[in-house]
Amino acid sequence: MIFKRTSLQDYFFNSQVALTNARNNEKIYPLISAYNMNTEKIDQGLTTLQKLMTLDYAKTVAHGKQLEARAALYNLLAEVHPTYMEHMNFTKLKCLKNPARLGRMMLLVPRERTLNGWLRQSETFYTNLLDDTEMVTELETNAITLDKLNAAHTKIIQVEQANSAYNDTKGIAQNALEERDAVLAEFDLWMKEFIYICKVALRNHKQLLESLKIQVLSRGYVRQKSEAPSADNTVEVDAKTLSKKAEEAKTILAKASEAVKMSEAVEVKETGSREKVLPGNNGADASGLGAEVQQVMEQ
Repeated sequence: MIFKRTSLQDYFFNSQVALTNARNNEKIYPLISAYNMNTEKIDQGLTTLQKLMTLDYAKTVAHGKQLEARAALYNLLAEVHPTYMEHMNFTKLKCLKNPARLGRMMLLVPRERTLNGWLRQSETFYTNLLDDTEMVTELETNAITLDKLNAAHTKIIQVEQANSAYNDTKGIAQNALEERDAVLAEFDLWMKEFIYICKVALRNHKQLLESLKIQVLSRGYVRQKSEAPSADNTVEVDAKTLSKKAEEAKTILAKASEAVKMSEAVEVKETGSREKVLPGNNGADASGLGAEVQQVMEQ
């Protein structure tokens, strides 16, 4: 959407204010009409906005009905499920030696975890149980009367009806949402063109842009270019850098001189000649230190 960080209702309000002010303001309209944003086009935008607001309200109403239908479904389901489980468990106890009966009432298969599967199993259970008068008589010994079985069966039918009503409202709400979103995308694209024309036509009139709810950054928020450093500052920085490099070079030279003195090993031969021997692992390489000094100075 054009107006950032706002709710959909704020978007509708800001758009209506922008279009109404653009059409009625004597200073704004001549400037934007030069870019062919005339009264006819603005009225088209307002008409689309009104249609969008109507569809959004219809979507809200449909969503509310969907929530009501879901609540009614869950309330019925919570009411009948414990009774159904009680009747089912007592029936299993009575039919332990008669698996054929259990099969007819779908008590030999795992319980379905989906609502449609649960409805199918519970409806089959009560339909076949009520047809079995002998089984109903046996259940009466546990205070599960025919009236209670019929009442539970009626509740199952009501759950089926509530589930069907919920699915209908869910479909209506989904269609309303898709229809609203289609018009919203169309209007948002139209508003982008409108906002762009206003920014171009009113680029020298910031206050007029603000009257259209178009955000304009103040000068304090505009990023300024950084100033180039002066020549004096540059020289001062370079002098400090060179002084630091010189100190580092002196330190390395001192280490090199000490390393050379410590690494000289004199081997006295029979001829009396002296030969310098630099240890491979115990001393430092003087030529390497010299190269390091040169590298520091060149940085």
